[in-house]
Amino acid sequence: MASQRGKFAGLVLVVPEKPDGERDAVCGAWVNGGGVVERLGRFWAPPQLDPSAVKIYGPDTFALVVAQKLGLELICPADDLLASTPVQFLKREVRRVALSDMRGRIFPVFVKSVVPKLFRSRIYESAAALELECRGLEPSTQVLTSEILPIVAEARTFVLEGRVVTSAVYEGKADDAEPREMAAQVAAEVALPSTCVVDLALVQDRGWALLEFNPTWGAGLNGCAPEAVAECLVFATRLPVAKL
Repeated sequence: MASQRGKFAGLVLVVPEKPDGERDAVCGAWVNGGGVVERLGRFWAPPQLDPSAVKIYGPDTFALVVAQKLGLELICPADDLLASTPVQFLKREVRRVALSDMRGRIFPVFVKSVVPKLFRSRIYESAAALELECRGLEPSTQVLTSEILPIVAEARTFVLEGRVVTSAVYEGKADDAEPREMAAQVAAEVALPSTCVVDLALVQDRGWALLEFNPTWGAGLNGCAPEAVAECLVFATRLPVAKL
């Protein structure tokens, strides 16, 4: 039985060959759980592997290419999930608008693309600065805007099947219990995928607030337990669901 051989027995964790302290810690937990680690250099030409046994952990480009080559689906929170999250968790206004609508907005403002990484997610001081960054993008490109927050501390939590399985404050100083509790509340009230990362920030005079959602397969530990993250990775990659 799998429980006797290890929780990751029969599974292959595919990662970049380049050493990385956090990723190596997850790989160690994976091997200790009976799994196999495959380190890839030429990830655009992966070896023949049984897709049903493969789980992926690495940066965006690596993970997306390997998943495409092996015919796998990476589990991600919806791109615009933040915009539909209840305001009591956000502690600020978050809006989804078209890039063409930003000229009339009040700056400075934090801006990120709904489709990840179309441009740099950061504070933009003016509409002109944003336009320069987004040259070549269609005016209809959807973005998320947020007021600028005075952040005191930041925390990372990994959620698996609605449960917070590991958490850590990785910037600033704060008690880990409060962001963990808020992440649990978010998981109970927001439609999350089977696993994802819920990042939170301690905002001056407002308390803990949901900062963003991230996919488990591309997230660093930031102080979280590698054994728990390894368990999440089992659910972060899957064979595509057949469409009827």
